[in-house]
Amino acid sequence: MTAFSRPSVLQKTLNVTLSKPVQVTLYMLLSTLTIWTVFFSTYPAAHNTTHSVRHHTLGVACH
Repeated sequence: MTAFSRPSVLQKTLNVTLSKPVQVTLYMLLSTLTIWTVFFSTYPAAHNTTHSVRHHTLGVACH
């Protein structure tokens, strides 16, 4: 046996997947999708809760 072993495919995948740029990108995409979904939802509970916030922060005209 040698002292150095080659990293497995799983270890390489984890290193790429958990890198900071990938984490930041996934976080930004998920945050943007969540905010977009809540602000522009037609689901009554989400719409009514965020109604005034949406109009004040985004400058969206009322219906």
